[in-house]
Amino acid sequence: MTTRRLGSVPEPLTEAWFEAMAEAAAGRSVADGVSLVLEYRVIGGPTWHLAVADGTIRVATGSAEAPDMSFHAEWATALAMADGSLDPLQAVIDGDLLLHGDPRSLVTARDLLDDVGDLFSNC
Repeated sequence: MTTRRLGSVPEPLTEAWFEAMAEAAAGRSVADGVSLVLEYRVIGGPTWHLAVADGTIRVATGSAEAPDMSFHAEWATALAMADGSLDPLQAVIDGDLLLHGDPRSLVTARDLLDDVGDLFSNC
């Protein structure tokens, strides 16, 4: 697969994109006591996860050992959410983004998720 860059931003869902997110996460700290693991599965594509624990944020490819929430989407849906052209809530409403796990963990971590979204906005 050829990696296309959009300006200085790697194409979403490529190895370069995951590396950019991991690098951005490595420089960010969060409050101690916050713990959250989110897994993203692209049907027919990559699986990756975000883990928040011990004051750090980590992004890695592959499955998470015990995610609090897991998100499953087809390639086109995942790509549209990654490039910002599709709101994830709309994808859930339309049935294009499937949630597995306890969604209350997302409500509890809302401020953290807002910060993470800002962190990855340039990836």
